[in-house]
Amino acid sequence: MNRSLAKDLNIRKTTESKLNELGINSPIQLVNYHPYKYTDYSDLKKIYQCKKDDNVTILGKVINIKKVNFSKKMSSCSATITDDTGFLDIIWYGQPYLASKYKKGKTILVSGKITKFKNKIQLTNPETELIENQNLENLLDEKILPFYSLKEVIPQATFRNIVKKCLDKYKDKFNDYIPFEILEDTNLININDSYRNIHFPKTIEMLDKSIKRFTFEKMLFNQIYMLTRRREREKKLSGIRVDIRKDIINDFKNYFEFDLTKDQLTCLDEVLNDLSKNVPMRRMLQGEVGSGKTLVALISLFAVINSGLQGAMMAPTEILAEQHYLNIIKNFIGEPFLDYDKSISKIVLPGLLNKQIVVALLTGSQTANYKKLVYKLIENREIDLIIGTHTLFQENFKPYNLSYVVIDEQHRFGVNQRDELLKKTKIPHILSMSATPIPRSLALTIYGDLDISSIKQVPSVRKPIDTRWCRNEDEKSDAYKKVLSEISKGNQVFIVCPLIHKSEKINAVSIEEIKDEIENSELSKIKYDFLHGEMDINEKSQVMENFKNKNFDLLIATPVIEVGVDIPNATCIIIESSDRFGMAQLHQIRGRVGRSNKKSFCYLFTRNLSEESFERLDLFKKTKDGFDLAEADLKLRGPGDYIGSRQSGISDISYKMISDEMTLKISRKWAKNIVFSKIKLGSKYNGLREEYKKRFKDTSSGIS
Repeated sequence: MNRSLAKDLNIRKTTESKLNELGINSPIQLVNYHPYKYTDYSDLKKIYQCKKDDNVTILGKVINIKKVNFSKKMSSCSATITDDTGFLDIIWYGQPYLASKYKKGKTILVSGKITKFKNKIQLTNPETELIENQNLENLLDEKILPFYSLKEVIPQATFRNIVKKCLDKYKDKFNDYIPFEILEDTNLININDSYRNIHFPKTIEMLDKSIKRFTFEKMLFNQIYMLTRRREREKKLSGIRVDIRKDIINDFKNYFEFDLTKDQLTCLDEVLNDLSKNVPMRRMLQGEVGSGKTLVALISLFAVINSGLQGAMMAPTEILAEQHYLNIIKNFIGEPFLDYDKSISKIVLPGLLNKQIVVALLTGSQTANYKKLVYKLIENREIDLIIGTHTLFQENFKPYNLSYVVIDEQHRFGVNQRDELLKKTKIPHILSMSATPIPRSLALTIYGDLDISSIKQVPSVRKPIDTRWCRNEDEKSDAYKKVLSEISKGNQVFIVCPLIHKSEKINAVSIEEIKDEIENSELSKIKYDFLHGEMDINEKSQVMENFKNKNFDLLIATPVIEVGVDIPNATCIIIESSDRFGMAQLHQIRGRVGRSNKKSFCYLFTRNLSEESFERLDLFKKTKDGFDLAEADLKLRGPGDYIGSRQSGISDISYKMISDEMTLKISRKWAKNIVFSKIKLGSKYNGLREEYKKRFKDTSSGIS
């Protein structure tokens, strides 16, 4: 199976090079290039039966077809087909070349979702198959037709024929790497039947069985990887067992004017319990925007520092790191540690002992001399808590006894970056924080090596944010009136845009355009300022400080304000080009208001609207809870955004896969049996070992 595809499958060299473009270089890679969707041609619809929102497959004859220019930048193709029961309009956006492919008189199969335009039914960008010189019955032996993600490199029909040729040549010759005892226990079909039915299923039932088989094995390998990581970590006892002073929690409870929520107290117990063990903690603390995750993290950090150990908090941006530092100084009676620098301070911990600790800020934009000073103070054990950014990864950072690291907005750091930090010290306890809640099924799939704590409650004084979607100029005008009304009451407002500069390529609102609009509107008399990524840290800090101090009323910003910005006086936010953002990011941005007991408002403005963004915004408008939004976002867009830079072996996880909780449960059971087996697993597991090494290069298989 290692010969060139051209020789092996008797195909042209030019066809082989096209397959290579898709990353397919061998028969095994070919059969593992699975379809992304299927069309059941045994269930053809007639045009007269079609209704809006129906998913249909129709066989029809092209009666007219032409290129259409919708704008200077977009040429498309439109056609009308008939099947003698009616007429159906079709639009292929951005594909004008199809006019020469699907000529008048040709018969085509189209598959997609029926929409309506000017009271006529139509299909937009349907999957299309040209039927030439053959009956539909002879199109393929099977009636369930696969469609592949081919990036227009190779035609669907050509690719299907190559896959068919490969499966015929290697019929029953692919070795199964899942041991028979697992297949038998889980009632899964073997690898050869799975390959045949994932590509050319005879029935929907056989397709489901093959999908279940491949879903199970992806989950199994992923769970083995996660459990192996966990087992290896727990073997390396850190020796950092923190002696938590029990009454420190009461010190903090009594220190604040408000009560900690039940969820905060539960999560705090879970974290402190982990810290008291000598197995390195790996816990994720996830919670609603404004639910008080940072306070839980700080109390646990102070508990560790109180025991004579060193702690660190990492943030993905300088503005967020500085915000954390300034809030700590403000809330815990900070005073300069050195007369000449405000970035190193002494604070007083709550409690009768009035214990002082030293906190330092460490970011990339600080001067080389300042960093050198901080590194020296850290080595000399004079700094107890370091608040920083990626600067903590640099080689000059050599903590003496770093025992506990809190990573804020953990999904913004790559795995490699976190691993670099771990090389700095013994294996410390790590708490990752995320304000983007991760659905339970996905958490088990991609964060199986972490324990998870969740804060779902928000402080009871906070009111739900009234979210409105403005779809016309009158509704936008009402939003601007609300801005003026809120400012007249002494409150403050955000306007968020996706871009800094106007773009010809991206149809989205920029800060430059908003500035021009404001100068020619009723908002021109309002005091306003700007915040965006091209400003340096000092400029950003000054703008935020001025906004907090109410030196101006309206902040126009890019999404740099989506995390960590806490302005309790802000009660209104307009999100321009909201269709450009995912729901998790929209929820984060919306969370910049509603941070006090005042009623707050969020207005969504849109410029372009696809079917998918319409569904997303409609759902966002109705849904206030971040955990519910996470589930909805996962269903709409799949898990790609959550996986981010995690290991490549699980990058092909789909929503369908992770929503199959039963298969997830069974795969986790077998992964535990394999990783924690007390007996040597024999040669029947060799195939599993080899396949694991292919998927997770340079990692131990965890299979004894």
